[in-house]
Amino acid sequence: MRLQISAVLALALVPCAAVADFSYQEKTQVTGGALLKMMRFVPGAGKIKEPLYTQVYLQQNRMARVSDREIDIIDLNKELMLHIDLEKKTYSSITFEEYRRAVAAMAEKMARQMGNKNQQVIADMRFSVKEGGENKVIQGLPAKLMKLHLEMDLKDQQSGQAITTTIDADEWRTPKVAGYEQLQAFYVALAGKVGMGPESLRTMQLAMGQAGTAEGMARMAKEASKLEGVPLVQVTRLMGLGAGIPDIDMPSGAQAGGAATESAAGSALSRLGRLGRLGGFGRRKKPEEPPPAPKKAEEAKMGPSVLLEATTENSNFSTAAVDPGRFAVPAGFKEVEHEMKKVLREMQKK
Repeated sequence: MRLQISAVLALALVPCAAVADFSYQEKTQVTGGALLKMMRFVPGAGKIKEPLYTQVYLQQNRMARVSDREIDIIDLNKELMLHIDLEKKTYSSITFEEYRRAVAAMAEKMARQMGNKNQQVIADMRFSVKEGGENKVIQGLPAKLMKLHLEMDLKDQQSGQAITTTIDADEWRTPKVAGYEQLQAFYVALAGKVGMGPESLRTMQLAMGQAGTAEGMARMAKEASKLEGVPLVQVTRLMGLGAGIPDIDMPSGAQAGGAATESAAGSALSRLGRLGRLGGFGRRKKPEEPPPAPKKAEEAKMGPSVLLEATTENSNFSTAAVDPGRFAVPAGFKEVEHEMKKVLREMQKK
């Protein structure tokens, strides 16, 4: 499931169930970072900069996320997930129970592997939410800048090696959008049904051998309570060591909000891959490009730089009735085995 930081954090904030129709559009695009610059030399990599549009529909405890290549449907009443591949004209399904069993099987395998290696990994998670001190109008709505910062350290006690992941996000949030509470409520109900509670967090902690994970999640939930309203624009940056990679000139959070206002006048996944720290990744090429200004070069060698930046814009919010056909498998599509069922089957063999 592909959710932006704010959507995941909203799980603990709304206690009711989703009942009304609601829809909106998400536009997500990789908008900068040193890795993006390096990928210019990879054939076909230019497509990574193309925006991804996803239409999200809610109706009677069902959610459909529709893009040009795939559709994901979640039915809370039937406790069923559907994945539809529009290019291959296939679909697959998995129940919540099967999904939970597959996740549990993977957790057990990870626990055995970690146990065999006698490893103990300590996880330290730090998350903060602060007001950015800026206000503006986006899509005709008043918006306030919130700044999110997430750091997670994973340290192996045996080797002493540590990996740090750092993510910064600038979020422009508006106080209220009619119908959005249904989306928050849906995620809360889904979290309860698929087992994302305290017990599952402790299971994940045990499986990964990472002391401190549950405590870190608890601190994150407390800090997340500072987030109010509806996210209109989110600029997320994955940070890492520069190590000689020149930064790309990118807009500040305030500038990004202004650009989003123009580009998302009538439209707007928030997908940012989970990458660890990539310190020293890649080297500057000598060729035809003019070298960066001395000041820039010095800055690139000092401290963390932006490895990857993604911008997500939410727009076209609507409480109009949703066509029930949005939650149906298209006629003529062939059923195939769900990927998570394959995982469960393979795990049960061992």
